[in-house]
Amino acid sequence: MDATKLYQLFGATVHADPNLRMQAELELKKAEIADGFLPSLLQLITSVGDADSAVRQAGAIYFKNRVERGWSSSVKQNPINDQDKQAVRQHIIKTLSILPSNVRSQLVACLNIILKADYAEGRWPQYLPETMELVQAGDIKLVHAGLSAVREFASTFRWASEEKRQPLEDLIQKCLPALHAVATKLAPQTDFEAGEMLKSILKTYHATVRTTLSDAQQQTASLVPWGTLFVQVVEKTIPLDAPGMPEDPTEREKHPWWKAKKWAYACLNTLFTRYGRRPAEKYKQFSAVFMQHFAPNILSAYLKQVELLIAGVWMTSRVKVALANFLQECVKPKATWDIIQPHLEPIVLHFIFPLLSFNEDDAQLWSEDPVEYVQKSIESSLDEFRNPLNAAEYLLFDLAKCRAKEAFIPIVTLINSILTKYQTSPPDQQNPREKDGALRMMSSLAPLALSKKSPIKDQVQTFIVSHVLPELRSPHAFLRVRACMTLKSYDEVTFDDPSHLQFAFQGVVECLHDSELPVKVAAALAIEPYLKIEQIHEALKPHVQGIIQALLTVTHEIDLESLTQVIESLVADFADQLQPFAVELASQLRDSFMRLMEDISTETDSSEYNDALEEKMATAQGLMRTLCTLVLAMEASVQILAELETVVIPALVFVLEKRVLDLYQEAFEICETITFCRKQVSPIMWNLWPYIYSAFKADAYDYIDEMSNTLDNYVSFGKDLFANNEEVKAQVYDIIETVLKPGEIRVSSTNRSRACDLVEAVLLNLRGHVDSYIPRIVDLALAHLAKGAKGFKRPAFKVRCIEIIVNALFYNPSGTLAVLEERGATTAVFELWFTSLDDFRRVHDKKLSILALLAILQLPVAQIPTSLHGQGWTNLISGIVKVFETYPIAEKARADEKAAYENDTGDDDEDFDSDEDDIIENDGDVLDEEDQYLEMLVNKAAESRPTNGVWEEDGNEDDDDDDDDWDVDELEEDIFYETPLDEVDPYREFALTVQALLTRPDTSSIMRQAVTPDDQAAIERIIATERKQPSA
Repeated sequence: MDATKLYQLFGATVHADPNLRMQAELELKKAEIADGFLPSLLQLITSVGDADSAVRQAGAIYFKNRVERGWSSSVKQNPINDQDKQAVRQHIIKTLSILPSNVRSQLVACLNIILKADYAEGRWPQYLPETMELVQAGDIKLVHAGLSAVREFASTFRWASEEKRQPLEDLIQKCLPALHAVATKLAPQTDFEAGEMLKSILKTYHATVRTTLSDAQQQTASLVPWGTLFVQVVEKTIPLDAPGMPEDPTEREKHPWWKAKKWAYACLNTLFTRYGRRPAEKYKQFSAVFMQHFAPNILSAYLKQVELLIAGVWMTSRVKVALANFLQECVKPKATWDIIQPHLEPIVLHFIFPLLSFNEDDAQLWSEDPVEYVQKSIESSLDEFRNPLNAAEYLLFDLAKCRAKEAFIPIVTLINSILTKYQTSPPDQQNPREKDGALRMMSSLAPLALSKKSPIKDQVQTFIVSHVLPELRSPHAFLRVRACMTLKSYDEVTFDDPSHLQFAFQGVVECLHDSELPVKVAAALAIEPYLKIEQIHEALKPHVQGIIQALLTVTHEIDLESLTQVIESLVADFADQLQPFAVELASQLRDSFMRLMEDISTETDSSEYNDALEEKMATAQGLMRTLCTLVLAMEASVQILAELETVVIPALVFVLEKRVLDLYQEAFEICETITFCRKQVSPIMWNLWPYIYSAFKADAYDYIDEMSNTLDNYVSFGKDLFANNEEVKAQVYDIIETVLKPGEIRVSSTNRSRACDLVEAVLLNLRGHVDSYIPRIVDLALAHLAKGAKGFKRPAFKVRCIEIIVNALFYNPSGTLAVLEERGATTAVFELWFTSLDDFRRVHDKKLSILALLAILQLPVAQIPTSLHGQGWTNLISGIVKVFETYPIAEKARADEKAAYENDTGDDDEDFDSDEDDIIENDGDVLDEEDQYLEMLVNKAAESRPTNGVWEEDGNEDDDDDDDDWDVDELEEDIFYETPLDEVDPYREFALTVQALLTRPDTSSIMRQAVTPDDQAAIERIIATERKQPSA
């Protein structure tokens, strides 16, 4: 393509005139499919001299997007041709060295796409030789470019399974020795570029050990030089006046030398944790050598870094996390614990304690951005694995738990000395920040302090009364926060003196109305446990509206899912008290939700999805769940339900119209709850139907499970409209067919079962109004039954498919039998049905089978296929009798399930006695829950290995979901499943049918001939049971 023309087009894409930009973009879309476009664009990007930097940047972005759209061999529309691909592969690596960083990053991102598509297929064998040629060049730009390319190669294949790991093996064999040589030269340097390049090498090594440690890397010849390098980087002093080092600590975290340190720690931590301390069987030999000869030296180096940190040397947050994580792992093996134990007090007092204490950075953050302070220090789940606070807490907990004999009491004694010093000092000599740290440490130890084996369990109440309750009214806001959070951690504590409980609760409520946001958030999180205490619950009833209002006020200041969980609990527990306030509360919740969605929409338009947006979305989900809980709580009030329906509908329309997929589950739960509680589909809810159907058409395969109960309710409670609206009936059938049609691999049998349930709702509720759909519905079921005849992976799905035909027989026995006869499937269907009767476990399943068989017997004999005459008639009678034999068992199971639900107090957890958070009394190596879980997974994998080298197959390739537990549960009784059959008495229907058959001229003689003596006796018992039942 003409280079001048291409340059002009990209120049126009960055022009201020939007019309010129649009025209240029349209021309580029046409040009990109022409032969030679990508090589020409690559030449433009790498041009120097007169080329405008903005044009090059625009070209680089377009290049990356074109590669993303067209490189894969699976692309059908406008794929990149092979000649252009070959030209790009020949030139892209060499061009990296002459590009500025902003342009180079776009091309490096392309390498990942190209490598995934081409390297394993042998289409880019020269990649590693070319990159290593740059790495070993003398020019720093060439070296930098080569290292970037090698790093991208490692990143591309870092998660490859063992059988697809050959690309990484190539890198390990061909590149690591040379990379180590370069890294050794870079490590002593201090300039910015050296740090960047060393970081790339360390990231590359780490990518090679993420999932597997190669044989070569297990050898001493590799481990010693690389391990030495990692320790050298860990121990390297990075002066605050190093080249390019920012003064701002936040920016300093991003400096390449500190990032290089982070990756050196990451390499050592991964080697120790994955292959040293918790090795798979194939690494046991490596582990023995590593733990004996390498781990102690690494730990010693880390302890020296802790000493420097204690001495005041600045280190990044990620380094502190790495240190704490490594020390935490070293607590469990005896060999490394013996090294740590002499350092226990300084580690706790001078490493952990300062990290957990309120400091100047906290004070500044609180003042400048209280929302961020809450997210960092109170509700830190957003940054859990990168937050030194969490890492320090985990280290402290494992020290006290895993080495309880040597560490628990000494740690508690240190904490107590800090608290006692604070309590006994004059006010002007008290250090509130130290008390904050001490209380946070005690909060971290709460599960151990309250455990069965805890030596201080009897003293916890005194600790709370003496050191925590007074701080609820502390003049220091951060101590009010700490008091609330400590009470939350010790929510299992019962007070001997009721006044202490009252003081604690009143103090938390006062903090909920505090002027400082972090205090209000902490109080909101602390208040929930008190809702379960009877005396507090009663006292709270007159004030619940004010507390919810206070909580809603907090949600306007900060988006936290945990706050909505507290509001949801209040709504569920105080439904009666909220009735006068329900509609107003719903309006406030809806308004909060809409405000939040506006924020999310704005932020997603302008930035990538990040942790803050994730928390906002979680908060939005919580608000929707609270709305749903509120609707359910108002079930007894028809008027309030009608008003709530009007309130929530804008939120539902927003979610469905904007296709907010993360909120589909909550939105459909609200739809389901409203229609179920009202037992009708109001005009307002009918206005929502087009949005529901559109949502299905857009996202059918992924969300039918979430939609299914709503769809069922629309059919069940809106049957009058369905019966007379052909368009809506056609849409419902479209949903059924889309999900149930065979061959669609994106649909699991779980979701297909949901479509079967929808078929049942249609046939049971729209009797006489969907006859034209019977042939198509039967065909859908037959397709799966024929395909799965060799054996279903999912028993529940098999039952559902059979029940489609059973429902059709009950709906229209004559028409359905005619369809089966036309398809030549009558005998096969009835044989499968009768041989599967043991899988029909629920009362509903058995009742449906009985009524469908009775419907067939009630037909004129001339309408019954000849295949069901003679022995077939006998089989029909015997089938009914067989179902009746187990019907009382199913009724009892349903009654027991209902009684268990009605008698459930929700206090099962109180009887659950877990040792998970108990202290461990062990002098040797310690296996914690994570170790035991990993061991269990290994054993499970061994147990599930195929026998005779093959897996058992059933020929049903579409049944690929793994919801086995779900599938079994679906065959059990569900007391909330309601259908029009619930009011039908099968005994009475049977007795009436038998009486009619015996008196009809065309069936009386058949009945006498077809009924066996055993069946006759059973028939008499069934009729006798019907006579004993009370009349309706």
